Amino acid sequence: MSKRVVYLLATAVFPLLILWATLAPHSSAISTTVLIDAVYYDGFAASDTDEAVRLINVSGSVQDISNWQLTDNTSTATLPGGVTLNSNETIWLAWQGTSFKRQFGFSPDYELVDTDAAIPQLGGSWPGYANTGDEVVLLDDLSTVVDALVYEVGDIGQVGWSGTAVNPYTVASVFGAEGQILYRMRDQTTGQPMPDTDTAADWAQSTGDVVNGRKVLYPGWDLETYFQTAKFTQSSTLTVAVAPDNAYETLKLHLAAAQTSIAIEALTFENVAIANDLIAALNRGVAVTILLEGAPIGGVPDQEKYICQQIENAGGQCWFMISDATNDIADRYRFLHAKFILIDGQQVIISSENLSPNSMPNDNKANGTWGRRGVVLVTNAPGVVAHVQSLFDADFDLTNHVDITNTTFIGGPPIGFIPDLETGGITYTVRYPTAVSFNGTFSYELVHSPENSLRTSDSLLGLVAQASAGDVLLVEQLDERPYWGSSTSNPTDDPSLRTEAYIAAARRGASVQILLDSLFDTGDATSNSATCAYVNGIAHSEGLDLACKTANPTGLGIHNKMVLVQIGGQGYLHVGSLNGSEQSSKGNRELALQVQSNAAYTYLAEMFQRDWGATIYLPVVLANYIGPATHVLISEVLYDPFGQDDAEFIELVNPTGATIDLGNYSLGDAVNRTDFEDVRRFPAGTLLAPGNTLVVATAATAFFAEHGTNPDFEILNTSASVPNLIDDVTWGDPAALLQLANSGDEVILRGPSGQVVDVVTYGTGSYPGVVACPLVTASNYSLERFPYNRDTDNCQTDFREWPFPNPGALP
Repeated sequence: MSKRVVYLLATAVFPLLILWATLAPHSSAISTTVLIDAVYYDGFAASDTDEAVRLINVSGSVQDISNWQLTDNTSTATLPGGVTLNSNETIWLAWQGTSFKRQFGFSPDYELVDTDAAIPQLGGSWPGYANTGDEVVLLDDLSTVVDALVYEVGDIGQVGWSGTAVNPYTVASVFGAEGQILYRMRDQTTGQPMPDTDTAADWAQSTGDVVNGRKVLYPGWDLETYFQTAKFTQSSTLTVAVAPDNAYETLKLHLAAAQTSIAIEALTFENVAIANDLIAALNRGVAVTILLEGAPIGGVPDQEKYICQQIENAGGQCWFMISDATNDIADRYRFLHAKFILIDGQQVIISSENLSPNSMPNDNKANGTWGRRGVVLVTNAPGVVAHVQSLFDADFDLTNHVDITNTTFIGGPPIGFIPDLETGGITYTVRYPTAVSFNGTFSYELVHSPENSLRTSDSLLGLVAQASAGDVLLVEQLDERPYWGSSTSNPTDDPSLRTEAYIAAARRGASVQILLDSLFDTGDATSNSATCAYVNGIAHSEGLDLACKTANPTGLGIHNKMVLVQIGGQGYLHVGSLNGSEQSSKGNRELALQVQSNAAYTYLAEMFQRDWGATIYLPVVLANYIGPATHVLISEVLYDPFGQDDAEFIELVNPTGATIDLGNYSLGDAVNRTDFEDVRRFPAGTLLAPGNTLVVATAATAFFAEHGTNPDFEILNTSASVPNLIDDVTWGDPAALLQLANSGDEVILRGPSGQVVDVVTYGTGSYPGVVACPLVTASNYSLERFPYNRDTDNCQTDFREWPFPNPGALP
């Protein structure tokens, strides 16, 4: 080839090469050996002196990183000579080692400023990563880019990077940017970083992957240690207790048997009876250590301060996990929300319930009780006990973590404080007077946040993912959300992985029931009622065997965190502290126990169905099952009150998952338009929310005198503060009043166009297709629908005679 041809080719090709270099992506997946694995750039320490970067060797061999450099393209820190990294080994490079240790609980491998003689030093100057955005660049000993990360407003033109920058995953009032550690997304099987693409998709904060991304990490977490769930198949005893029925009695029995030690980790502690049981143990020489959340919603209550004071006076210890910004102390978790007790290092109690008199009443339950629905599991499985002990030891690490303090920081109760000893009641009939125990070989899985509760290969989501046609999924929770993320988001942009997993199970053919609390339900866009509306809407549109409702079966709400799954005839239970919020899965300290036990599943499934409102005799699941009504029901009728009949009332309930507009609905006792009876209509704008009741009284003043509260509507216009139902003059006799006959009558609810919605008859009352109830046996006994959401048009099946009328409250 002639020199001229070579010259012409060169002049033609060289500009193309320049253009390619200009337009080609800056990333070239430079490193397959050592990567930037984590970046902590907006620290909790003053002036961010706790900043740090972690490196990882992802190759299969030892790597020499002598004299490698860390830079932000302005300042550079350099590793000393003789530094090697084994395969899968990580090292932390920090600005100031003592500041780093104060937040993380351990010393970095290298520091720039000499704050600890035991920590080797870096050369050069610390890059000082900007809180608003920067480039984190790893160079080898020849100053060649090995890896790079660009975050927030950093320069996305950085060599070794491609595409948009990484941003911390934030949700208002839940996950903040300060203190957040950017870290590489992990493979669920190996726990190692996902393959490097030099893009934001490699990082766990990435929003593109709703399962493995959208994560947070803060100093002090033990993500690497607990990334996998712990699984054990062991011969053991499994005890199942139910709150409020027998949870306290079960706990008392096990505390009384303690011989050497009791360790407790919980959100709050307000149960004086349990405190007295612990003091009795202290008096026997048992060591008692309690770790509590230092900033629960509303602050540490005086009752809890009083209990800690009494326990410490008896020789026990109360500790709190706290934040103290003035001293650069940040608590590790959003909330310390786990609820477990270790006894003698031989048993563990894992619960959905706080140490509260509302969940664990200590009253005499012969005449009933009153409290929150929950479940408590107790086991002596050695692997389970040892794992939970390791979790407690990691959280309660006074040597290495500064976010643990005693009552000196929290303070004591006010002088002269008198504890509240009120507990229990009589309005809920105890169904489970004693706990049940099962002996055998059980498969256990420990699930805990923030490390592993959202794994889809195992954990809860992995278990639910196995449910398909012919299987059963029963969810009883304090709350589940229709979506995560911002309160103004939606299920498409920010799906709740838990709620979507339940829906997916129904789409695969499983029978799914979701029972959520109604007592604490706020009714807003992320409330339980909103979740049920979302779920039931999908069930209706897709024809799924899927139902969601809210309830309050035991008087003080559902506080349970329980998921039951029957897969191929095998029963599993998931019980613990995990709520349905994003915070619970990603930011709190939570603990749940999953167990394969057919007997325990059957026991708790029967409890679930009672709470749902129908009794099912397992294992013939759903045989002859009558689902909840899909329309407004007449739920309680008092037709023969003490004295004058002016205190009569009729209660309606909405058993569905959606708000129902009762505007122009009618209520009356006229079967035909020409009957000498009365029909009244509800005014426009009368709304009945899911799970809520509405009470109509004959006279509001008489009703108030009897029940101490006003009805929602009245007939006789006795109170200016209570609206009247509107007389429908086209029905019955305009001179008649809606008053129910003691010898028998009909109560009829009709829709706006006159269609019959519900009918209740009693005594001599009659209506085609409806079976009447016999008359009540005494004055002031009501007819109460039980369960409140079932409707068979047979009053004798649907209603019970009830000696304690309770308008506005469901059984």
